[in-house]
Amino acid sequence: MENKKIKVSVVIPVYNTEKYVREAVESIMNQTLRELEIIIINDGSTDNSLQVVEELAAADSRIQVYSQTNQGGSVARNAGIARAYGKYIYFMDSDDLLEKETIDLCYRKCEEEQLDFVFFDAETFIDGNVENAPALSYKHTGKLEDKVYTGIEAFKIQLDNNEFTPSPCLNFIRCGFLKEHQILFYPGIIHEDQLFTVTLYLHAKRTGRIHHSFFHRRLRENSIMTCDFSLQNLKGYLTVTREIVKFKQQTSEYEIKNTINLYLSQMLNAVIWQAHVLPYPYRLRLAWRCLFRYKKLISIRSIGVLLFKSIIHK
Repeated sequence: MENKKIKVSVVIPVYNTEKYVREAVESIMNQTLRELEIIIINDGSTDNSLQVVEELAAADSRIQVYSQTNQGGSVARNAGIARAYGKYIYFMDSDDLLEKETIDLCYRKCEEEQLDFVFFDAETFIDGNVENAPALSYKHTGKLEDKVYTGIEAFKIQLDNNEFTPSPCLNFIRCGFLKEHQILFYPGIIHEDQLFTVTLYLHAKRTGRIHHSFFHRRLRENSIMTCDFSLQNLKGYLTVTREIVKFKQQTSEYEIKNTINLYLSQMLNAVIWQAHVLPYPYRLRLAWRCLFRYKKLISIRSIGVLLFKSIIHK
């Protein structure tokens, strides 16, 4: 397909998902909007994922497959952004599913309302016997009306109603908007989705929502979504915090600063409650860091949970 005819670029990072990737890619191949390119970045898979996607590419000329050494999802997605020719871009995960009219409906809404991005809802489904599957909600309430919001307006409404969902798979984005603001995925951490999606909202002048669960997230064993909290999680969240604080320091707008503080307070308090499972020296260091740098954002109760919950429950 000629580059000028490509309306949407779909970027799919792939790492060791041979069991699921065919179904995920086929859910993109079967989209009712046909003028799209499917950019698959094989991130050093050691299973048969590459063979599966190459078979799919042989059957559909819209699929491009690139391979790199394992560098993580952020680097893979950024490689996809660099290769994207579409007016819009969508990030798909290699083990999930997308309803077939999603891209067409999102494209039409963005074109009609001149949006920087549009967001939608999701459903989760459990694959196999996953123990302790997290109770996740990817749905927005009726608080968000069917109208155009600034990014900050939409972000604050979601925070006020405890329904902000950071997954980039729930956002359909104008490619020029990403490039204009140099929005990329932060490499080398987990929870990079938090930073990416928050940055979308902080920059967007026009955004909207489609009230439908287009995306179907698979909960499976050994995925990031179902693993226990670790030091890697903590480092990721602290990096997200540091980068968003940098953004806050560069703006003089009260509404933006206030909304960022609300987000950071919610996120950090939630992280602290999860971090009580870490070894005590790390918890002590985290408590000191929070009290020293973020004391206006952290509740005393959260600090108490961080320091003493595991002791109390012994």
